[in-house]
Amino acid sequence: MIDCKCSFSITLIKEDFSCEQAQPVARRAGPDTACASKSGSQRCQQVYAELKAVGLSAFDAEDDLLKTPASVFSKIQFGGLLGIANMLATDDDSVQSKIVSVDNIFQLLERAVVRYESVNNIPYTELVDAMTKFKIKRKR
Repeated sequence: MIDCKCSFSITLIKEDFSCEQAQPVARRAGPDTACASKSGSQRCQQVYAELKAVGLSAFDAEDDLLKTPASVFSKIQFGGLLGIANMLATDDDSVQSKIVSVDNIFQLLERAVVRYESVNNIPYTELVDAMTKFKIKRKR
């Protein structure tokens, strides 16, 4: 098993989102998620870095866990992935409703790379609205 840390593990905690490459692992700090695909992990790292670059500036925040609330990073991950899913869905006229979860992050990003020809060509600035409008569900 390849043990690459999952870049989108926050989204997988409550199982609202899923990924075919996600594998639960035990680490010293507690349960975590690893990626079974080295290339998939690298792609996710690139996408998350790009999402953070545009998202942190939109939230007027820094990439510093001590200064920036965890909720900002959650909004960047959830909102960014949902934004990508909704952008891809607008390419498909049969999808009318707004997407609220991602069934397979690995496949979503594969589709995005096919659509935009590269991770670098995904229009990340168009995802800022999805990140800033994302509402984190309250604990019950």
